Amino acid sequence: MRGSLDQLAGRLLLQCRASQAERVAPVAAAHDAGIVVTGRHQDALTAAAALRSRGFDGPVLCDADRYSGGNRKPAAQGIQPEWCRRQRERGLIALTDSGYLAAAGDDDGLDRVLREAATQPAPTIAMLPLAAEWFASSGRHRTLTNKIESHGVPVAVAIEHDKDPFAAQYVLRGFLELLAAATVPVLLLRSDVSALGALCHGAHAAAIGVTSTLRHLYRTPSGGGGRPAGVSAFISGLLSYHLLATCARAFAHTPELDHLWRCDCPVCGGALPARLEATADPCTAATFHSLHAQLELHTELRPHRHTREQRISAWHESCSHALFLHEQVADLLPDWRAPANLRSWLRVTEDPLAARRYVPEPAGERPPRAGRPGSPSAGDGTPSPRRAGDPGPGSGPERA
Repeated sequence: MRGSLDQLAGRLLLQCRASQAERVAPVAAAHDAGIVVTGRHQDALTAAAALRSRGFDGPVLCDADRYSGGNRKPAAQGIQPEWCRRQRERGLIALTDSGYLAAAGDDDGLDRVLREAATQPAPTIAMLPLAAEWFASSGRHRTLTNKIESHGVPVAVAIEHDKDPFAAQYVLRGFLELLAAATVPVLLLRSDVSALGALCHGAHAAAIGVTSTLRHLYRTPSGGGGRPAGVSAFISGLLSYHLLATCARAFAHTPELDHLWRCDCPVCGGALPARLEATADPCTAATFHSLHAQLELHTELRPHRHTREQRISAWHESCSHALFLHEQVADLLPDWRAPANLRSWLRVTEDPLAARRYVPEPAGERPPRAGRPGSPSAGDGTPSPRRAGDPGPGSGPERA
């Protein structure tokens, strides 16, 4: 199984720096996840070897990261076959060390990366670090899809954007069209919770970044997306990251939602994530809480949903419910903003099972519209305590 693309199928991966791999491995192992080690060639290989020597048996990819930062390489420079060979010698699936693919006139760079990757022994994955503009028009992403198909090479996509690429509807729409059209495996790297949506829509595997710089591929030279200072944590019910101080304020204003805010991950142990601020190392505690929380969401979304329609429906319902919770909080905190990526997912996609869940009531037999406590129709302002993917009542980057 090791060295086969099958080991990546349906997996959520944790993307980390080489220096973080040893600490991330127990979390990945606990959730049957894989790891993407990101760093210079030798640093990444050394970290991958250390993972194996310490008993980590999950999938490991090495991302040489030649495409980011002020000194990034262009894709037109091609790939280094020696890098692919060194990965294979260590029992790893080779991930090419491609440079950055600008949108304007970089068809030659795309061709070179795919052509050279196709000459490598299988399985080799072509790394495609793409400017968001590759998805700006149907013509551009059709060119991308056709070239991928013509070379028949599995690809791993990372999408450059000032903030969150999937907050831009044209990017999400184009990426989903690529997933639907491609007959080769397509992976998504350097993502956030949208990696779960990508998996539900057919991505072969997807990676969430351990740190904010690995959850996105920021444009240079900004390299940071203007994030506010402070420690952020992922809040499962909201499907988004928030500063711990902001979490404390939101939780304090919504005591009726306390059961939705509490977290049962090994870090929180049933407490509110805002309490991570009081730990000895809030940053580390928040990081590992966030990884556990997202991996648990992945576990909830996939195992009992055997068809693509079921997985898409589960993700759509999760986004709908999260956006509903954001609106509940915004009613009490006027400066609260729902994340744009959730709105993007709901506007670009549809729930394929929504019509099957709706059963009209016979005329004259409609019960009084009182609603049950805790439901959106109850009139008490309390949302239904649904978990990710549960049937619900409707369609349904770090935040401040």
